[in-house]
Amino acid sequence: MGALLRKETIGEELGVSLATVNNWIKTQVIPLPDTGNYYSRVSFDCIIDKLKNNTDRLNSRANRSRQKKKEICYLGITDKGRKKLLETLVYDFEQSNLPVDDGVLALSLSILRSNNLINMRRTRNNNSKIDILLSSWMEKCIKPEFVRQLYSRYEIQNLDDDILGAFYQSIISVSEKSNRGSYYTPAELLKGIILNPNKTVFDPCCGSGGILLNVITKKHDPKKIFASDIDETALKICFINLALFFNNSNIAVNISKQDITANNADFPFSKTANEHFNYIITNPPWGSKFSKKKKENFIELYPELKTSEIFSISLYNSLKMLEKDGELFFFLPHAFLNVAAHKNIRNYVFNKNNKIHIKLLGNAFRGVLSESILLSVKNISNEDHITIQNKAGNTWKLPRKNIVPPDDIVSATGNDIDTSLLEKIYSTEHTTLQDDTLFALGIVTGNNKKHLLNKKTENAEAVFRGKDIGKYKFLTPEYFIEFQPDLYQQTAPVEYYRQKKIAYRFICDKLVCVLDNADRLLLNSANLFISKNYPMETIVSFFNSDIYTFIFKKKFHSRKVLKSHLQNLPLPVLTLCTHQFIYKLYAKNFVNANANIEDFQAEIDKIICRSFSIDKHQYNYIRGEI
Repeated sequence: MGALLRKETIGEELGVSLATVNNWIKTQVIPLPDTGNYYSRVSFDCIIDKLKNNTDRLNSRANRSRQKKKEICYLGITDKGRKKLLETLVYDFEQSNLPVDDGVLALSLSILRSNNLINMRRTRNNNSKIDILLSSWMEKCIKPEFVRQLYSRYEIQNLDDDILGAFYQSIISVSEKSNRGSYYTPAELLKGIILNPNKTVFDPCCGSGGILLNVITKKHDPKKIFASDIDETALKICFINLALFFNNSNIAVNISKQDITANNADFPFSKTANEHFNYIITNPPWGSKFSKKKKENFIELYPELKTSEIFSISLYNSLKMLEKDGELFFFLPHAFLNVAAHKNIRNYVFNKNNKIHIKLLGNAFRGVLSESILLSVKNISNEDHITIQNKAGNTWKLPRKNIVPPDDIVSATGNDIDTSLLEKIYSTEHTTLQDDTLFALGIVTGNNKKHLLNKKTENAEAVFRGKDIGKYKFLTPEYFIEFQPDLYQQTAPVEYYRQKKIAYRFICDKLVCVLDNADRLLLNSANLFISKNYPMETIVSFFNSDIYTFIFKKKFHSRKVLKSHLQNLPLPVLTLCTHQFIYKLYAKNFVNANANIEDFQAEIDKIICRSFSIDKHQYNYIRGEI
């Protein structure tokens, strides 16, 4: 058989995980290994050729992080002439065939020369930190003379706009930025952040220094500016940007290569400066790609967080470095506020002795689908509320007592009226779906083109997606499947599908669900749960109401209906008589196919309003909000 190659090598060759390779094997996209976990060279080459030719599979949204394409990243540059200059610089680099680091060096030389911070005709100045940096950088070049000449014809004025960082972001691939979680922070998001120039400021995920350039002033003491990152090229750019900003080739800023997720004992400035800072401000990488081993290491290092999410670890370590009376500014995904996976870092943040302000930013970052927030934490005496500001600039106060275990969810998308209503609802005696409820996902085939049918066959049955679920009813299905669970990438236990259950849309910004008594199969964006104690007729009647959509929207503000969201919805404690009334009402309208949903829902809403003491005025407000 000749040389044998591990199946992991397929993933290494194509830049996908071992889990993806295993799913391809399970769903018969690629054949089983020839022996054990090994392929022959012939089989391996055939598989690679097949998959490389299947561009749809490799360049799908799921594999976006593997794309090699590049795009111009202007990093807030708006002037047409400056944009054209950046495009020309990128074009010249692409024609040069230089490595990325050498291209950045070439442009650095041109910018520094244009602004009289270096003299290309003189030898190295050992009193200039910029000269020392450039000399050591140049020593690693393959073509030093070519690097010196590449941009020598350009005169590039310093406008403190991070054109060097924009160049760097433009010549690295989409995959690199995705894997690093590296995305530009727009300058307008930093407006209103005013720092005392005599205080220390630290950006632990500084990149090319774009945030620092927008929050410091020329009056700031460079010795009190600290920055770190794991990207050596970005750190060089950060140093050059600050030298340009202060017009000083021997700038005394503190820049170090350091991973903010490392143990605090290894903090880079602990031996040379106070390891506590007056200001900490950063945009940590979201969703950076890590190996399974690295994730396990994070969980071992931070058992109190129980997460491998880098922004949680970055925030945790940064708060420990905040000086008494200091202030922290962190850009975070909105999910930080309401997803169960982040409950431990929320508990740590919101139960400390501090003042908290949350600014809702919406979809503020280009290339990032999730909404974001700016979290401000001031290390001063505790307040009984946190302040929330929406995009329109309106603010309101959320009482800390409303942030409760087990998930410490922060309802940040309402106003004082919404907060008061949620408080009234949750203060009513209620139960939840936390216990005695089974949750399961719809089928993930791993290859819909292969397994889904457009027409029903003798052995096929309907399979329902999220979009095939309406309130109280299943819509006409578009797909059918010859159900063979062993062939699919992921399924729930078959018995979960084959019993009475509630199916609901997973991708949705409101609650849409249906009670299933016909053992239907669900696909991907349709999930299910089975309540053992609280009657499912009552649940589906409540969850489809405007009142529960109001609770969902105001408390969770999510485009996905997560298990943790459903588990946190309050179900009022009702008498057996009331449950029986709802059951009979439900049966009259839906079991006998005589549904009058409007009248039925009006009756259900009356029960919900009585249960939560919602008056007519409040009910009309809720419906108006929905």
